[in-house]
Amino acid sequence: MYGHKKRKVDNECRLFNEEWGIKYFFVQSQSKGKVICLICKDTVAVLKEYNIRRHYETKHASTYSQFKENQRSEKFELLRRCLHSQQDIFNKANCENEALTLVSYKLAYILAKRGKPFTDGDIIKECMLEAVAELCPKKSNLFKLISLAPNTIARRIENMESSIIQQVVRKAQHFRWYSLALDESTDVCDTSQLLVFIRGVDNDLNVTQELASLHSMHGTVTGADIFKELEKTRGAYDLDWCRLQCVTVDGGRNMSGINNGLFGQITKACQVAEVSKPMFLHCILHQQALCGKHFDMNCVLKPVVSMVNFIRSRALNHRMFRSFIEECDSEFVDLPFFTSVRWLSCGKVLSRFFHLRNEIHIFLTEKKYLEPLLSDTEWLWKLAFIADLVGHMNILNLKMQGENNLVCDLFDHIKAFKAKLILLDGHVKSCNFAHLPCCAELEKESEAEFPSSFANSVISDLKQQFQKRFADFDAHANEIRMFQNPFDCDVTDVPNYMQMDIIDLQENGHIKDKYKELSLIDFYRYLKPEEFPNLKEFACRYISIFGTTYVCEQTFSKMHYIKSKHRANLSDEHLRSLLLISVSKHEPQIDEILKTKKQLHHSH
Repeated sequence: MYGHKKRKVDNECRLFNEEWGIKYFFVQSQSKGKVICLICKDTVAVLKEYNIRRHYETKHASTYSQFKENQRSEKFELLRRCLHSQQDIFNKANCENEALTLVSYKLAYILAKRGKPFTDGDIIKECMLEAVAELCPKKSNLFKLISLAPNTIARRIENMESSIIQQVVRKAQHFRWYSLALDESTDVCDTSQLLVFIRGVDNDLNVTQELASLHSMHGTVTGADIFKELEKTRGAYDLDWCRLQCVTVDGGRNMSGINNGLFGQITKACQVAEVSKPMFLHCILHQQALCGKHFDMNCVLKPVVSMVNFIRSRALNHRMFRSFIEECDSEFVDLPFFTSVRWLSCGKVLSRFFHLRNEIHIFLTEKKYLEPLLSDTEWLWKLAFIADLVGHMNILNLKMQGENNLVCDLFDHIKAFKAKLILLDGHVKSCNFAHLPCCAELEKESEAEFPSSFANSVISDLKQQFQKRFADFDAHANEIRMFQNPFDCDVTDVPNYMQMDIIDLQENGHIKDKYKELSLIDFYRYLKPEEFPNLKEFACRYISIFGTTYVCEQTFSKMHYIKSKHRANLSDEHLRSLLLISVSKHEPQIDEILKTKKQLHHSH
């Protein structure tokens, strides 16, 4: 008897026999593991006819044995329908709770994506109830159960932030190379907010670009402080120093200082980790704006700003000026303010002022605001030239804006502008205004001599600034060019580890055709890693680079909208959640969030 294994009833694979339904008034439960008595709703754990028959005979046979044949079948169907209707009530309640919570999450996501206050959830609910009352009043009670209270919205947004971060963290584990873009600015409460963006590329050259973190800094903002916050981000995403390709920042000393700044701190950390330091770049857009601010145009800009402020800062003057230029049938309806923080506004103000110079002169004269410069042809020449030159720089600035530009494309724009400056330098010496529309317009009205020496000195100064400030990009010019077009490079100038890959590539006609057909990233993705391992590795590094901190500036604009003077008490944690959700390309996995919830529908 001791040699026999103990019999396990659960492993006998007994199947429910449909005949037991009418015979004993039993049905199988949805879990397939138990059977339910239709009469008393008790369950029999073990699927065995003996247990089912015993239950029926001991509890119900005396009452239900009287039902024979058709009567018994009809009674069975009636009891089964009653059970299903009872189960449907509970299932419906569960489905409704899940649907209500899902709707609450989706509406919270819309609010967060738009940067709206949590209290707007109550307004949305009020609007829905008004609409439902008119369109389908029978559903009003269901819509009233949607929880959109401010505290509920806050919880939903916190959950969705965690969901997005988890998705990015999972992708970060597969980054072959990654780069960082950092910038710091103050909010309406003078709290310093540090943005850290990450751009990672995996082995298949799939790009992930996301806001990794927002750090609210209430004390000092030194290079060491910023590095400390960066270390928190690096730890949260489990990023190695050895995979860091590039760090792009603005030009602040706390960022770009090579000793105590962030650059210096990262260099020291890489030395400790015994890995090569990453590439350090100063944002191209910021550098270009600094080049424009370097050359002296106060002789033009200062009087223009003074006259514009006289017109715009007084409400009566502004109204009268707008009415005046409307009477003059001008194509322009107003004169914009100048904002020194925003470089583009300078070009817009100068250009608009030049085109409205005659109307402005008449208006100021009527207002007894005498400005002799408006009658000075030499000054008007300088105004026209500066307006044209700054206009060209604005065009350059707009070309380089955008969050997905590759570093090679940005560098091309800079090289093209340097060539344009050389062309303009020759043109102004010969008074050729083919690419200076304001100067060409003024030439038709004035017989005064164009101030060539002034124009040449400005262009010469601008050329020197572009040459100086983009030296960090010039140092990598050959690699950038090779990344952009590997078919147009001399193999002898290529690093030794990539020379064989470049030769195989340049001699392959089919791949050369693919280069013409596909975008640059798709082209490198098309290359087989076993045939071009070193070239794909090289491309992966350069695809990851941030050429600008445009994504940071764009996010700061959203931050100032979200945390305004009317919402100054917004906590640092909620500001981080709202910003991350609003700029992320990932959507929260709400279905996964619901699976983790024990209570689906919270009360108010």
